[in-house]
Amino acid sequence: MRTAPIVITGCPRSGTQMMARVFGSLSRDFFLISEHSNKSVDVPEEVSQVLDHQLWWDHFEYQAWNDAKMRPSIDVPIPSAEAIQRIRARYLELAQGRRLVIKNPSHILYPDLMRRVFPDAKFVYCIRNPWHTLQSMVKKGRDSFLLLTPRAADRCQSLLVRAAIGWGDAFSSYQRSRDKNWVVAKYEQLVDSPRTSIAGICQKLGLREGEMPGLDRAAVIPQPARANFYFIKHAFHDSPDKACVTNELRTGCEELGYPLVPDNLRGMLVTYAFEQFAEKFKRKATQLTRRRVA
Repeated sequence: MRTAPIVITGCPRSGTQMMARVFGSLSRDFFLISEHSNKSVDVPEEVSQVLDHQLWWDHFEYQAWNDAKMRPSIDVPIPSAEAIQRIRARYLELAQGRRLVIKNPSHILYPDLMRRVFPDAKFVYCIRNPWHTLQSMVKKGRDSFLLLTPRAADRCQSLLVRAAIGWGDAFSSYQRSRDKNWVVAKYEQLVDSPRTSIAGICQKLGLREGEMPGLDRAAVIPQPARANFYFIKHAFHDSPDKACVTNELRTGCEELGYPLVPDNLRGMLVTYAFEQFAEKFKRKATQLTRRRVA
């Protein structure tokens, strides 16, 4: 169906936010819903004020709940025919006849359940160099960006191992579920050739040229991030769990052509420290500007 919902998913920090912004720019006939709370900053193209993860938490039961964080400990809902009907009705009510674009990394954990909600759903699986993804997930020392799979939820494991488990579990879920309704969005290709990559993804999704009038606008969204891998190189080589990390990444790296270890990736302490300082300065300058405007 040309109105089949599009589900944007993948391991956190793999380009799902960028892809959501792309689809939010492609057409006003799309109705974008994401899990982001600060939508005006993170996904300014989204007009919905609905939090996608909250929709699921409100409609489904979960095996365990983290009261301190007010979210599931393992982000896999328990299937229920009644909940499936209710969340489908809520999505359609929100969309008001427009084509749903649902962005949420957690949906990679239960694509079969997503298909029970929308049997005709199309999936965009976002993937990125695991070392860039892992660095982004762990460098702040918190588990906020982890994909809470049953294995990654084990707090006895190190943060690096849990991040690697999430990346590997996301790929395994894609590998098990992929068919003609799945499209891969590789981060590196998107930032290298934005317009060509976006057009190719849309074509695989069955979108005609007239259904994406905002292609030129969408093509300016993918921007290359600074590729300094010093932090993750240092964290990996200091870790006693190197074998465990590489074991989690191996299958995805071999199929997608990513390096299994970060040894040959760019990364120096001096440039990393400078880039971190510049990033903090830019963030503070942005905050001051917003306060003045307010």
